[in-house]
Order: sequence, then C-alpha cells, then structure tokens
Amino acid sequence: MPAKASSGIPRARSDAPTLRGTTPGSAWILSPLSDSLLFIGAPLICIAAFLPLRSVWGAENLSLFLLAFFTFGHHLPGFIRAYGDRELFARYSWRFLLAPPLILAATLWFSARDLHGLLFLVFTWDIWHVLMQHYGFMRIYDAKQGEISTWTARLDLAVSLSWYLTFIALSPQYRHNLLLRAYASGIPFLAPALVESTVKLMLGFSCLLTGAYGVYTVYLWKKRRHFNWRKLVTLTIFLVATGYLYIGLNDFTAGFAIWSAFHCLQYYGIVWVFNRNRVAKSQAVSRFVRFLFRPSPGLVILYVGLILAYGGINYGIPYVSDERLRQWLMAFVITSGSLHYYYDGFIWKVRERETRQVLNIGSAAASAGEREVRRLPDWASLASSPASFFSRRLQGFRAVWTPGITQAVYLSVAVLALGALELWSPNSELAMRQSLVLASPQAGEAYFNLGEACRKQGQLSEAAAAFEKAARKMPGYALARSKLGLTLSALGRQAEAITEFEQAIALDPKLREAHYNLGMLLSRRGEQSRALAHLQMAFPQGDERALRLLDADPAAAEILSNLALGLANSGNRADAKKLLQRAIAMDPRQTTAQLNLGNLYLLDGALDLAQSQFEKALRLEPANPMAHNNLGLCLIQQGRSQEAIPHLQIGLREGDKTVRESARKALAGIDSKH
Repeated sequence: MPAKASSGIPRARSDAPTLRGTTPGSAWILSPLSDSLLFIGAPLICIAAFLPLRSVWGAENLSLFLLAFFTFGHHLPGFIRAYGDRELFARYSWRFLLAPPLILAATLWFSARDLHGLLFLVFTWDIWHVLMQHYGFMRIYDAKQGEISTWTARLDLAVSLSWYLTFIALSPQYRHNLLLRAYASGIPFLAPALVESTVKLMLGFSCLLTGAYGVYTVYLWKKRRHFNWRKLVTLTIFLVATGYLYIGLNDFTAGFAIWSAFHCLQYYGIVWVFNRNRVAKSQAVSRFVRFLFRPSPGLVILYVGLILAYGGINYGIPYVSDERLRQWLMAFVITSGSLHYYYDGFIWKVRERETRQVLNIGSAAASAGEREVRRLPDWASLASSPASFFSRRLQGFRAVWTPGITQAVYLSVAVLALGALELWSPNSELAMRQSLVLASPQAGEAYFNLGEACRKQGQLSEAAAAFEKAARKMPGYALARSKLGLTLSALGRQAEAITEFEQAIALDPKLREAHYNLGMLLSRRGEQSRALAHLQMAFPQGDERALRLLDADPAAAEILSNLALGLANSGNRADAKKLLQRAIAMDPRQTTAQLNLGNLYLLDGALDLAQSQFEKALRLEPANPMAHNNLGLCLIQQGRSQEAIPHLQIGLREGDKTVRESARKALAGIDSKH
C-alpha cells in the first residue's frame, strides 16, 4: 500500500472498541500467526500452494485463473472502500465520480485506433503500484515500533525499488514485455548495448545500496538496541520470492501469475483488517460495508465470493463470441486496473491520521508530514475586503489544485503524449521485433513474435529460424512448434512440418491449431483417415465457437465437408447434415458437400431433398459419375426406374470401382423386374 503523505482527514472515534490482535502498541498488524500467513509469508504460501498446480493444470491455465480471480478480482475490495466509506467519498467525491467515465472513454478511444500507449502506462503504473504496497507494509511495521526516521523510510524505499527494478531488468521475459509495450507505443528503440550496460549498472548499484542498508541497520541496532526484524523479514522474503519467480523459475508465465497472487493475498488481508476496524471505530460507512465487514466466518466467505465473482468478468472474456461486447469488456478490465492504481495512490496512505488510527499505529508518527485541510473563505468576505478575499481564494485554489488535480493533469498529459507519439511516429512491427530479440536474447517469446512478423512479411526462411529458436528456448511451448510446422509446410518441407505438428500435439494434445494444420496437410497428401481424425480434434462436435474460426478460411467448406463425412460414418447424421449445410452456405460451388448432403437425405428416406441436392451437384459438375449414379438410385426409390437408367449408365461407364459396382447392381435390379 502506498505510504505517501497527503492532507489531513476527519478524526475517527477514539472511544470505539479495538479488535482482537490489533491492540495499540502491538508490533503486529493482526497477530503473529495472521501476519505470518497474510503479509510477511504470503509469497512463500502462494509459491507452495500454486506452483505444484502448474504440472497438473498447465502454466497457461494457471496464469489465466490467477490473473483473473486474483489480479483482476483484487480491484473490488479497494472499490468497496472508495464507494462504501462515506467520509472518504465525501472527501474525494469528484475523483470517484469523474475518474471512471473519463478513463473508460480514453480506453475506448485507444482501442478504437488500435493504440498501445495506455497499456504501456498501465503496465508501468503496475510496477510502481505493487512496489508501493510492499513498501507500505514495511512502513507499517516501522510505525508500529515508533520508527519514523526520514532516512529509514528513504532507504527502505530505495533498496526495495532498486532491487525490484533490477529483477525486472534481469528477467528476460519481463524485460521483453516492458520494452515491447514501450516500442509498440512509438517510443524509440534502445541500443542493445545500452540495455545490457544499464542492467549491469542497476545490479551493481543494488548491491552497493544493500551494503549501505546493512550498515545503516547495524547503526540503528547499536544506537537504539533493537531492530525491526518483522520489516527485514518482509523485505527479504519479498526480494527472494521476486527473484525466484521472475528469474529462477524459468517459467515466467507461471512465475508472474504466482507473484501477482501473493500481492493480491496481502491486499485482501490488509483491506479486510482495515474495513473491519473502520466499521468498529466509525459510523461513517455504508450499510453494505457495515454488514460485510462484521466478524463472521460466513461474511469472510461472502467477501471472497464477491471477489471471485468480480474476477469472473475477466476470466469469461475469451468465451464471449460477440466482438463488440468483448471490446467493451476489455475496456472495462483496463479501466478497472487504472482506477485501482489511481485510487490506491491516495486512499491507503500510512501517514494519514485515519489510516494509522484504524490500523492501531501508535501516536509516535502522529505528526509525521500531516497537514490540516484549509477551509475555503466565506463568499461574504468579498464585499468587505476584495484583496484579502482574492488572496485567500488563490490559496484555496492551490489547496484544491493539489495533489488530486495535479495528479490527474500528469496522467492526462502522459496519456495524450503517448497517443500522439504512436499516431505520428509508429514503429515498424518487423523492426520492433528484431530490436526486441537483440535487447532480450534469452526471451523465447521475442523469437516467437519475430517469427510471426517475418511470416506476415513473407520472409518464411527467417520465420522458420525464429520459430526454431523460440521452440528451443521454450521447450514446453506447443504453439511455437505448431507455428514452425506451418512455416515449414509453406516452404514445401512437408515431412519436417508433420514432425513439428506431431511434437506440438504431444506437448498439448488439445492444441487445435496443430490438429487443424496437420489435418489439412495430411488431407493434401491423400492420408484422409489420419486427416479426418485431426480435423475432428480441431473442431469437436457441437463446438460452435471453434467452428466460427473457419469463417475466414478459404478451405472452410472442404474442412466441414470432411468433418461431416466422419460424423456420418460414426452414425451421427443429424450433425453431419448441419455441417454440410454450413459448408454449402460458405461455398455454394462445393460439389462434394452438395453430393454428401444428398447421400444423407437418401439414407434417411428424404427422397425429394436428396434429388434436389444431386441435381445441384450435377449443375456444378454435369459429368460427375457419382452424382449421376446416386441420382439414379434416388429415382429408383421414387419408382422412376426408366428415368434412372441414363444416369446409372453414366456411373457404370465413367465412375470409379465403387461407383461402377453400385450402378451395375442397380441396373441389374431394373432388368430383373422387367
């Protein structure tokens, strides 16, 4: 939680009851056990709880779950405080009312123009936000022991900030992601040598700063005969966990998600503690807040349930089929994150009297940086003393202008500058990907994205080389193998492509893209049975969301026709007919689909419909022997044997072995009846 100073606030009730485990003078926020689980040891708890799930659930699925139900879900508790605390809302009402529509409008504007500057701003803001929460816990533990030294606070912030930024720079994937968002926003490329030298300088500076921090800690211990071990353990666990999850784990997708989870667990805990104490100590909260934050296990479950429900909004976006609704939901997600960072910048400050009182931080820090709110002058004073009135109004205007409006102006200028930069000077995608590979040569995603950019430009050999490096650096990433197979197939290296698709499927048996591309490749090679098996895996029965992926594929009608044939052979004629109808709607000149649909109608006894389909097939291909033969069979069942004979004779003369045998039997049957 942020720990900056701000203007004073109304006093909380001093005669209110104190919650168990949070007595004034206690060095703990809640209690030794609760603090160890929720705050100090939260990183270790989350690593132990979630890391084993990676092997069972997969890094991608684990990440989607944690980033939705933890990272996005943890926005809700802050919003409950912002809009459920009447005193807080009265103090910052204009910010709480204007910020949501303005940020949403900016998000939609950037999205409509496919601009990335707002994402870069949110991405960098997140770095500061999470660091300030950690720093806030350090300051809380110091304040509870009466340690309010400016030098202590500055060194705490410096060592935390220095190491956190150093870990980001040392993490190939995080560095790549940060530079990607910067370059996509139009920010000029950095020379690779400059990036590497900067990382080395950051590492060296962090080591020196840590030495100075250790010396200062020893100095405090000798001077005051105590040191704040709770704060130091919090700092140590935070840095060790960050280094392990960002760098040591060698799986950034899972590492970042687990890191986000412990950040959110700490946030859930501190907000719960704060609001429970706020309800106990003050009447200035809404009825909902007073109800939710009573001491009850059932309400804790409700609190968690509300968070999970809110997180479900983000988790459900991939399953939304309507593109417009999806864009609005994505804009909502970005707006929610921006509001979370913005609100947390001024509603949780440890230096504020109310925050300290609610968290039962002693009076030793009571005067640290506080300023009382200046009251605006009475408008009646204008008549008696105009000069004094305007002088006082100017002072009041300055009080109103800072810090809230100042912060809003800074953010507005940053958003407008990033939007203008990308509009006027966008970076070439291929050049950007090449620069990212040089700046983050250990990041497999950099090579994967370079491969995609090269493939779009028709540089297939370069794309294959990039995908191959991506596959080596991310051996468990099935999509890199699938993309390599697709590129090799386009280069005419079919045998190698099949091998890559099979390796991709071995890594992820549910990867539809690999099944689809392998199925199409096998179909072109004449291996229809194998092809059909993979196409059915790519587009499972009844999966409309998957079938919609075919709408832009020029081979969609052929694929659906093949899938329908497989369904029909397995006895599912109803779904087979639906797929064939869809294939014909996509490509009315698909003779095979017309013919196969007619065959299904014929098998079901729908003779008029079957005849119509065979006649449509013959209009497309007048000499098609199978269409003639099957039309003849249909006419026989309608009792029109003489009309069937010419069609059967064409099938007997021009058809393949199967068609000729069918025509011969049908003609023999007609002869026997006459």
